[in-house]
Amino acid sequence: MLSGGADKFITPEQIEAFKQEMKAVGADFRFISYPGVLHSFTNPEATELGKKFNMPIGYNAKADKESWSEMKGFLSTVLKK
Repeated sequence: MLSGGADKFITPEQIEAFKQEMKAVGADFRFISYPGVLHSFTNPEATELGKKFNMPIGYNAKADKESWSEMKGFLSTVLKK
């Protein structure tokens, strides 16, 4: 799972509960949090939308690029199986 570390739509308790659920069922997973990054960080329009609707969302080019690289790696691994 790829998440913004400053995402206000999910609490640290929810993140921990998710991790515990995944561990409890033996899921092979990774949780990557990008520090200081808000919700919708892969949407180039998020910052303006956040301002327009007074929402805590924002684009982050660095996290977008890194998360896309992570996702491509994940998909290439999973789809080769």
